[in-house]
Amino acid sequence: MESNRWFQKLQTIFYAMLMGQLVFAIIVWFLIRGEEPRFFMDGETDLYIIAGYAVCMVGGAWFIDQFRVRSIKRLPRVMERAASSYRATVLIRLAIIESATLLLTVISLLTYNFEPLALVVLMLGVFYWFRPTVEEFAERYG
Repeated sequence: MESNRWFQKLQTIFYAMLMGQLVFAIIVWFLIRGEEPRFFMDGETDLYIIAGYAVCMVGGAWFIDQFRVRSIKRLPRVMERAASSYRATVLIRLAIIESATLLLTVISLLTYNFEPLALVVLMLGVFYWFRPTVEEFAERYG
């Protein structure tokens, strides 16, 4: 019975991570409203740097995910460990995306700037796009 619930537990972890990021972003939004924005360098440079960072983290998450997918075929007896392999892959890619989202949220809090917070909304969409699905598991291990 326990082994049949691993995917449900993985989805629960995913939604908990998503809601934690969302609540943190909403709290930061309330904290920075009405404050004068500050910048590390200047407004445009800051935006390019943090947007570039976000794109690199999304690319890194995608690259690591694809690397692990390609390495599945070379592993011996992978079907015995399919659930744990998929869970590890999902958690790695979600952790990478979440780290970028949390850094953008903290930068928004430190600078009282809404631009990083706008990128957080996009990153939450990317985070949701990387969610674990039964179809993805079946495609990779089926």
